[in-house]
Amino acid sequence: MRQGGSELELLLLGGGHAHVQVLRSFAMRPLQGVRVTVVSRDVHTPYSGMLPGHVAGLYGADDIHIDIGPLAHAAGARLIHDEMIDLDLSQRRAIFSERPALRYDLLSLDTGSTPALGDLEGDRDRIIPVKPISAFLPKLTKLLERVATATRTLDVGIVGAGAGGVELCLALAERLRLEGLADRARLHLFCGGDCPLEHARPGARRRFERALWRRAVEVHRSARVRRYEARRLLCEDGRAVPVDEVLWVTQAEAPAWARRSGLAVDEQGFVEVGPTLQSLSHPEVFAAGDLATLTHAPRPRSGVYAVRAGPVLVRNLRAWVRDRPLRAWQPQTRALYLVTTGAREAVVLREGVPAFAGAWVWRVKDAIDRRFMRRFAELPAMAREGPESEVAPARGGGRLDAGMRCSGCGSKLGTETLLAGLGAIGAAAGVAGFEDAAALPVDDAALLQTIDGFPLPLPDPWLSGRIAAIHALGDVHAMGAQALGAQAFAAVPFMAPAMMADDLAQLMAGVALELQRHGCALLGGHSCEGAEAMIALAVTGRAGDDAGAFRKGGGRAGDVLVLCKALGTGVVMAATTDGRLPTRDRGAAVSHMLQSNEAAVAVLRAHGVHACTDVTGFGLLGHALEMAEASGCSLELQVGAAVALPGALAALGAGEGSSLQDDNEALLDRCLLRGVARDAPALRLLADPQTCGGLLAALPEDRAEHCVSALEDAGYAAARVVGRLRAREEQTSHEIIAHGP
Repeated sequence: MRQGGSELELLLLGGGHAHVQVLRSFAMRPLQGVRVTVVSRDVHTPYSGMLPGHVAGLYGADDIHIDIGPLAHAAGARLIHDEMIDLDLSQRRAIFSERPALRYDLLSLDTGSTPALGDLEGDRDRIIPVKPISAFLPKLTKLLERVATATRTLDVGIVGAGAGGVELCLALAERLRLEGLADRARLHLFCGGDCPLEHARPGARRRFERALWRRAVEVHRSARVRRYEARRLLCEDGRAVPVDEVLWVTQAEAPAWARRSGLAVDEQGFVEVGPTLQSLSHPEVFAAGDLATLTHAPRPRSGVYAVRAGPVLVRNLRAWVRDRPLRAWQPQTRALYLVTTGAREAVVLREGVPAFAGAWVWRVKDAIDRRFMRRFAELPAMAREGPESEVAPARGGGRLDAGMRCSGCGSKLGTETLLAGLGAIGAAAGVAGFEDAAALPVDDAALLQTIDGFPLPLPDPWLSGRIAAIHALGDVHAMGAQALGAQAFAAVPFMAPAMMADDLAQLMAGVALELQRHGCALLGGHSCEGAEAMIALAVTGRAGDDAGAFRKGGGRAGDVLVLCKALGTGVVMAATTDGRLPTRDRGAAVSHMLQSNEAAVAVLRAHGVHACTDVTGFGLLGHALEMAEASGCSLELQVGAAVALPGALAALGAGEGSSLQDDNEALLDRCLLRGVARDAPALRLLADPQTCGGLLAALPEDRAEHCVSALEDAGYAAARVVGRLRAREEQTSHEIIAHGP
C-alpha cells in the first residue's frame, strides 16, 4: 500500500489579511494529508492599516506589502497568480477567464471587495477607487506626476468622509507637502453627512476638523455626489464643484460572482457566514475579511476585523479537515482604531475612550503595524529552523548537495556530466555533434525531431505546461523550422485520484494551449506517477529542405552575435522561491518565458543568419561556445551587453544561483577575461541557465543593427548584440570582454 499522498484539496481564494495568517500557520505546523493552493490577484498583498502612511510618504511600497510567494513556499502551498471570475458550487470548482477551473474539497474565500461607485453617473472611468489597493497605488503615482507637471493648480476631490476618507485626505496633503507640491493642488473632501467622521466622538471630530483646516482642505458638507462630468462633481442639491481628479473612498461592494454563485448572501451581495465563518448555505465554504458578513454579529468591513478573523479561520479549517467540532467566534463589539492625521501623529478612535492624540499614538500604531508585518517577513527563516540533515558522501567521490534543486532548465545535467554520459553513444552512432534538433532524411524536406522536459518550474501546473511547450518548441525554432506535431510525457505525484486527474488536466491544458497557438498538433503521449511533477515533449518539425534549416555550425569569422531575449530566468526562479528575491520578480521572469521565439525566426532569416541556437540550460556562455566551436571560430562575448531580468543581477551579486550555475561557470576556465572580475554579477549572468531562452544568431555585421531593430519591432524589446565570432588564427582562445559604451 502506497503512503504519503494528499487526500484533500484546500483552495484559498484571495490573499487577504486572514489568508496570510492561514499560510503562516500551515508553515509553522503543516496540515498533513491536505494539499493547499492559494490563488491571489496580487502576489504582494497590501496591508490596509499601513496604506495611509504609505500615501503620506512615511512607508515604502515594500514596507506595506506581504510577499505571498515565500509564505506559500514555507507552507508547502501552490501559489497561482490569477483572479477567479465565478464559482461552480455543485462541482466544487473555481472558474477563471483563461486557465482551466480549479477543483476543491474545502474552500476559503478572502478576496476582499470591489469599488463601490454605486449609482454614480457620468465619466466613471476617470474615478480612482481606493480599493483594491493594488490597483490604487499605481494610479496614485500617476496622479502625483500629473500634479507635479501641471501648468496650473489642480483640484483633487476625495469622496467619502469616514475614517478612511479623512485619513487618506490628510495623508495626501502630507505627501504633497513633503514633495513640495502643496501649492500645486487644492484638496476637496466630500461628506455625505453634516461633517467628517460624523459617527465619531465630538472630541475626535474636532481634532480632525482642525487637521483638515490646517491643511487647507475644503470640506463640502451634505454633498452626496451623483455625477462626474466635464471635470465637475455634481451633487444631489445641485452644487457643481470643479475637480480635476477624484479619489473614491466610500463603502465597497461585493464582487458580482458572489451573488451569481448560489452562496447565501446579504442584501449587498456579501457572503453570509455564521460564528464559525462557514457559509450559511455551503458548509464546505468558509469566508473572511471584507467579503464576509457575520450574520450573528454584524461588524464594519475593516482591516481590524479581517485580522482578528485570521486565527479563527485557521482553527476551523484545521477542525473541518479532521472532522472535529468547529469553534464559534464572537468578535469584539468595540474595535480600537488609531487613525493618522497625515504626519507622524494619530488619534485614538474607540467608543468610551477619550480621543487621545499626538506623536506617541502614532508610535504605538507604527509599532503594532510593523510587528504584524514582521510575522510574515521573518517566517521563511523560522520555517527552516530545525536539525540539519546529514549529507552522505557520493559513492563516486565528492558530496551531493542536499540543498534545494532547481526545476525548469536549471535542472539539466551539467556540460561535463552530459558529455561524459553521452559521448560514447554519439561516437558509436556516428554523430559528430549535437544540434538543437535532429534532421531526418526525407525526400524534398528536412524533418526535425527534438525532445525536452523538466520538473515543473512553477507550482502552477497550467503555467508550467505552457512554459514547457514553449521551451520544447524553442529547439525547432532554433533550427528555423515549423513545428508539426508533439507527443507528451507527464508525471504527477501520487495523491487522491481526483487530485491527480486535476493536475494532469491543468498541465496538459497549458501544453495544448501553446501547441495550438504554434500550429503544432498534440499527437498523444504517456503519463505516470512520479516522485515529483514533470513534463517532457517530443516535437517534430519541418524546415522545408535541409538547406533551409539553421545550424549551430554555420557561423563565419566576423559575424556578429545577436540575442533576442533577456537573461536571468535561472537565478530569478531559484531566488524567488523562498523570498531571497521578491515574488514580483518571478512575475517578470514568467512573462519573459511565455514569449515564444517563433516570430524571431522570420526576422533572422530575412537578415541572412549564418548560424543559430537557443540559449537554454548551459546559459549564453555555454551555447555561444557551442556555436563558435561548431563554426570553427573563436568567441568574443561582451559582459553587460545582454539585458538582465529584474532582480537577476542583484541576486547574482549576493551569491545566489541556480543548481546549474557552478557547472556553467566552469566554462569560464576556457576563456580569457579582459577587464572583467571573475565574480562580477554581469559575468555570472552569462552562465545563468535559461528556461525558454532567446535565440542566439550569428549574422553579417552590416546587417546586425537592422536585425536588432526588426526584432524590437517584432516584440523582442531585449534584443541586443552580445558578441562576435573571430577567426581562430587571429585569437588563440575565447575572450570575454567588458561591454563598451
